[in-house]
Amino acid sequence: MLEKSPFVYWDDSFSVGVPLIDEQHKELVRMTNVLFEGCERGGTGLVSFMQTIQSATNYAKIHFATEEKYMVLVSYPDYEPHKREHESFVAEVLRQVRLFEQNKTQPMDFALFLKNWLLNHIAVSDKKFSPFFIPIADQIVVAG
Repeated sequence: MLEKSPFVYWDDSFSVGVPLIDEQHKELVRMTNVLFEGCERGGTGLVSFMQTIQSATNYAKIHFATEEKYMVLVSYPDYEPHKREHESFVAEVLRQVRLFEQNKTQPMDFALFLKNWLLNHIAVSDKKFSPFFIPIADQIVVAG
């Protein structure tokens, strides 16, 4: 039997060159794939879907705090806009969850939103801070 392809692929071109942040990004990609699998299963998979949304949201907050901590440390010039992207993401996740709970959206809509936001944010926004973070990459070892 052929193994099914993941919904979201991690590609090394997404790497920002900081091992901890890359590992956190890979975990967010993994969680997005778990969400998608829950969508595909339907029924009891939707319980898993909601649990994974909660876990992914909590993990994203930890990840964002990690990025923001180091942005401050390196005096990253686009800190405020980047932080607003993080805040906007969390607000949109909460909005999507409310819509889902009210049966006004489908789980797949959320999975697609998450995939698109995550890949765009990593490939575009996070890549911009990479040159600032790489010189201190060995200091970026713990979240928080």
